[in-house]
Amino acid sequence: MSKPRISPQARNVLWSMAFAMGCTVISFGFSQIFPQGERWLADWQLSHRPSQPVASSIVLVRAEENSSALCGAGRWNLIVLQDTFLALRQAGASVIAPMMNGFMPIPSECGGLTGLVQLAEVTKHVGSVVYPDSVPPALAQAAVRTGSLGLPSNEKERVGGFTFNSSSLHSPSLPFGVAVASLLTTQALAPTAGSSLHISRTMPKNRKALFPTRSFTDVWKFVQAGKREELARLFQGKVVFLYSDSSVGLGPSTAKETSLSLAFLHAKLANAYLTDSWVVPAPFVVVFFMTVGLGWLAIVPMFREIALSRLDFFIGFVIVLFASGFLFLGFQWSWIWPLFSMGLAVGMTIFGVAVWGFLQSRATVQQRIVQGEQQLARLEQKLVGKQHYVRQLNGQLYDAQLQTNQSVTVIEELQISQEQALSQLGISQGEIKQTRRKIDRLQEELHDLRQHVPVSLPHYPSEPPTVDHQELIQECEAHQIVTRDPVVFQLFQNLKKAAATHIPILLLGETGTGKEVFAKAAHALSPRRQGPFISVNMAAIRSELFEGELFGHVKGAFTGAVGRTGFLESAHGGTLFLDEVGDLPVDLQAKLLRFLEDGGFHRVGQSCVTHVDVRVIAATNRDLQQDVHVGRYREDLYYRLRSIVLTLPPLRTRSQADHFLLAQSFLQHYAHSQHRTDLAFTQGALDAIMVHQWPGNLRELRQTVAQAVVLATGPLITEADLNLDVLQPLVSEDNWEKEDLGRREDAMVLDCLRHHKFEMQATAATLGWDRGTVTQRLKGLGFQALMEYQGDVHAAARSLAGDERFVRVVERRLREYANNLAPGSKRYGSVEEAIVDCRKRFRNLPERHFPAVEQLLHTRFATR
Repeated sequence: MSKPRISPQARNVLWSMAFAMGCTVISFGFSQIFPQGERWLADWQLSHRPSQPVASSIVLVRAEENSSALCGAGRWNLIVLQDTFLALRQAGASVIAPMMNGFMPIPSECGGLTGLVQLAEVTKHVGSVVYPDSVPPALAQAAVRTGSLGLPSNEKERVGGFTFNSSSLHSPSLPFGVAVASLLTTQALAPTAGSSLHISRTMPKNRKALFPTRSFTDVWKFVQAGKREELARLFQGKVVFLYSDSSVGLGPSTAKETSLSLAFLHAKLANAYLTDSWVVPAPFVVVFFMTVGLGWLAIVPMFREIALSRLDFFIGFVIVLFASGFLFLGFQWSWIWPLFSMGLAVGMTIFGVAVWGFLQSRATVQQRIVQGEQQLARLEQKLVGKQHYVRQLNGQLYDAQLQTNQSVTVIEELQISQEQALSQLGISQGEIKQTRRKIDRLQEELHDLRQHVPVSLPHYPSEPPTVDHQELIQECEAHQIVTRDPVVFQLFQNLKKAAATHIPILLLGETGTGKEVFAKAAHALSPRRQGPFISVNMAAIRSELFEGELFGHVKGAFTGAVGRTGFLESAHGGTLFLDEVGDLPVDLQAKLLRFLEDGGFHRVGQSCVTHVDVRVIAATNRDLQQDVHVGRYREDLYYRLRSIVLTLPPLRTRSQADHFLLAQSFLQHYAHSQHRTDLAFTQGALDAIMVHQWPGNLRELRQTVAQAVVLATGPLITEADLNLDVLQPLVSEDNWEKEDLGRREDAMVLDCLRHHKFEMQATAATLGWDRGTVTQRLKGLGFQALMEYQGDVHAAARSLAGDERFVRVVERRLREYANNLAPGSKRYGSVEEAIVDCRKRFRNLPERHFPAVEQLLHTRFATR
């Protein structure tokens, strides 16, 4: 089993980390051999620390040179101290700390030996007095604790001030300030091993702001006057340091270099003990790994062989973030950082990598020189070949120049021919402009004539009618269904099949599409044709009269009621047409459902069940499936009614032949009723009928023709007589222009497709479009042709191809488009659902082609 190989990238990363770690180890070892640099930077950190907290319980009392507390040079008057101790004890002072040296013998003016003995007795009585360890033994034994006034023997005076190490606090002789502060605490507040306190060499400018300082002369006046309240206000619960500048000091050598008094130094030491404001060295593990990480980050950009990835940048960002966080928290946690060792490690790392990079760059330069020489030799070889090729080109150029000189005469003749062609082209362009003006003028005259010339029977592309087809037309007209549309023919054939059964029929379609005409045709084609046909508008029946109207009531069923036969009994043996069944209120739907289930009902006021033999045909212009989904219509009633569903197409999707035939039929009917049998449409009026959208479908067309028959003043019905501007016109002049522009654009696209043999990419490049746009335009043209040729794919392909060579290509595309209208992978509940889905899938198809899509879908669903 082979060992996994390490990539050069990973090897360089590991090498750089190992190098940074080695430099870190060396730098920390060097700082142990030569610690002076680390001490300097540690003192610098200590001297620049933020101000430490101040204990409010420390008070300094300073005796001036001429104070009554002193007797001679630096000696305290023991008698005065006795009274002062007793007064401070009564004032509630916590600790009394007189800073005095015990020089023996004691002069008589200072109290003598008697004063010393009495002071020792007062000290025992007071109980909370701390003396320096240099006082006579009698006082030291009477004191509750003693402490050393001098600097610890293991400490050295450093740059910027004095630094006390916590190890000195565990020595047998405590510093005087620590001995005083330890009396105030019941738990050990001494710092951990390695912690320090730094005191600046110079006295603060505002020392009183740090520790309150009182004049002994003022205090002595309060003592003599017996002002206990004033003394209690000043010293209750306080640590009182009594000192004189001449009685204690730092020693001869130190006194020359500092303005600090020994009392202030020990007061700060006591304050550090009370407030726990010590500093400790940063943990070695944190310092070590932080230094290694910073060193690695410093040298990684210098490695050209290391290509930093996103992960490497993230790791570097995390290292910098952690380093910054530890530095910030270190200062907050009073850590002292070994800046000398850290800086030395990073510097050694950068220097080492720089030297390595310099050596590597020299080797790289030599390697590049060798590569450059080899490349130069290859270029020289190529240059020789190019020169030979240039000589060949020069020979060919000379031959071409000879041929050019011989062709000058030919070029001059061509230029003369070109001038003659340009002249002829100018004449032809002028003739074209004149012809265009004549065409525009003739089109205007034709438009005026179309408004005043009776319409002739238009020609619509269709196959010659067969005998069966002619019989179907006559049968439709016999039932008042005027059409030449294959969708309507198919609906009529389905209606004939459904009429022969007793199953309910549901007619769907927009308002005015002729649902009642189809219902009457179904009745006439059924075995019940001899029975009655009862039409009921469900939306017109009031809720409280529904049962009485539909089921009937017996005499006396309610006040004033006489016997009445309902619609159901009236339709016995025939057909009941329930129009607008979708508008039936929900509370009445259950009553209708009960009858449809078993054919029985209760007349109002009658307990026995009445059974009738009725065929139910329902019609609505609502989307019942959507109403069921939202809860407006009962699902069980919907499925009871939709045994056979026939969807009538709107007039706008029917063929132009239907528009013409229906308009002529309505014109004959209303002209005969008005005794104006000579009326006829002008071509302009017929064109307006063809392009109008007819939102009201056949009902709107019938009323429009009826109005035109009344308003027409002559034998011709013009476009103005139709009054379509008032009756929701199809399009404005702008829309006419858009439609005309769309037709021209379709013609241009079709010509370009034929020119490029129906190659989509080449056509798109010529038109400056993308391939998808050209595909959508061809798809729209294909749907339009399929509608015109009644779904005949081959005939539609021949009309679009324009050349027999392209028919098979176009036919294959049209079959694909036709199959994609309603793919077999999808199941549609209605033609409207299929139309909505096509609009979503063909959202880039121009809007002018969607009527063809709708008609094709109606034909397909009718065929199903």
